[in-house]
Amino acid sequence: MFSHRTEPVVESARPSHMLLKKLRRAVSVAVLAASLTVLSAACGQDRPAAGAPSDSAGGDHSPSTSATGVPPSTGGSPTAGPSSGPSTGPPSGGTATVPVPSGTHGIESRVVYLSAGVHRPPAVHSVVTSELELSRFPSWFAGSDPAAAREIAARSQKTDFSRNVLVGWVETTGCGQATGVALLASGDRLTLGVSGPKPPPECLVAHQVTAVFEVPRDRMPKHPVFGAGRQAATPAGPGTTVAFTHLDAVIAQGQKSKGSEVTQAAQLNAYLAGLPGGGASAVRAQLAAHPPQSGERRFGFQLSGCRPTGATLTISAEGRVSASPTGGENIRCIRPEYYAAVLAVPVNVLPTRVTAID
Repeated sequence: MFSHRTEPVVESARPSHMLLKKLRRAVSVAVLAASLTVLSAACGQDRPAAGAPSDSAGGDHSPSTSATGVPPSTGGSPTAGPSSGPSTGPPSGGTATVPVPSGTHGIESRVVYLSAGVHRPPAVHSVVTSELELSRFPSWFAGSDPAAAREIAARSQKTDFSRNVLVGWVETTGCGQATGVALLASGDRLTLGVSGPKPPPECLVAHQVTAVFEVPRDRMPKHPVFGAGRQAATPAGPGTTVAFTHLDAVIAQGQKSKGSEVTQAAQLNAYLAGLPGGGASAVRAQLAAHPPQSGERRFGFQLSGCRPTGATLTISAEGRVSASPTGGENIRCIRPEYYAAVLAVPVNVLPTRVTAID
């Protein structure tokens, strides 16, 4: 008989070609995952999104503090309507897209309006305390997002200002799109808590979130400041008075001229020529102390009232620009007094086409 001897099988100590390929693939995947993690973290840091244009119209901006006025753009839509009840803590769900300082706590509040997108509205962190201020607040959005201006006005119109105030806030969120917000506080400093899905590693343009909260008056800090930079509140509406003077002459009924743009020298001369008495020289003297700035337009008006101390601007979503006197609301006079007012407003706040000035 033949006997069969079985030799032991010895596997090669060297890895096969197929095993080497698998090892290389695993290493490549690990490196790619690490790279994406680093990019994702960087996108949420305090800097503009990769490739995003920098905000440059009037102030300091970063993803962790309110942005300042920036040119209008397109995109974005409301992502949530008014909340059904008050919120007292950070937004739940999602990933925090704006860093929240330690030691903050939620303020009792109700979200009246929330939208997120790339409309690039001006930086706003305003406290609205009256119906008069509310009539001006939507003007901030007339140029960047007229639909938001209308919706904010509609959703806020039933606010009881005897008990509540409104806090409006625009925040840059980098590549992340906000889906939830909460108003937080630490002492007199307010912070906007923002949450949303994990942001992509990079984007072409930074996102913003626009939020309006209704807050009980007794829950608000007495002298609120905003964000890590402790910024002062922006006015309830846009526009800066650069000239305001009493007109000595009596203007006959129906003779008061309409408002006009006075950005260009010829426009200003035409406006001043229509002022009675020494109004023109008084306005020129005040304007000399406030020379025109780049990125702004100016409008001149003749206003009537009883001892007003200044003027405010209102911009409608349809492009109408108008002014109203302020101060002297509780003063009565035998006959109206007339005043000349010139107000300046950033270009990015105005609609592309101004349809009327009155």
